Amino acid sequence: MGKIYLDQDGYDNYLKELDEIREKIRNNSSDISEYMSDDAYGDTWHDNFAYEQAIKKENALFYEYKKKLEGLNCIEIVDVNTLKECVDIGAVVEIKFDDESESEFYKITGNTVSTVENGMVAITINSPLGKSIFRKKKNESFKFEVDSQIISGYVVNIDYR
Repeated sequence: MGKIYLDQDGYDNYLKELDEIREKIRNNSSDISEYMSDDAYGDTWHDNFAYEQAIKKENALFYEYKKKLEGLNCIEIVDVNTLKECVDIGAVVEIKFDDESESEFYKITGNTVSTVENGMVAITINSPLGKSIFRKKKNESFKFEVDSQIISGYVVNIDYR
């Protein structure tokens, strides 16, 4: 697993996501106990669809939790309070893709998911585009791959508002 760059809010959200998964695991464990002991769901664990589904859900939750825990060791918290000459969390970046006629603007965030904030696409620094422009300077080129297609361009401007 590569580096995961987050700002303090993104890190706090990451920890919150871990707590939410733990809570889902606790709730699912209660469901498993109920499904095993309730004759209304079948003959204990034999031929018990609800029990089988709860076990599958438990496995998926434990896998998700394990991946999140592994990610904790890869997190680098980025200080967004210093102005920089390169693309970092908190920047609004103007990008010109090679196959486009007009440039596009993106806000770089330290969260774990990309969103739309105040009408502007806010991408996480951990997205394919975010990783490819991270720490690039004005007029530097970048490229990344999505669905076996190479996308390239350059950074037109960087603004910290």
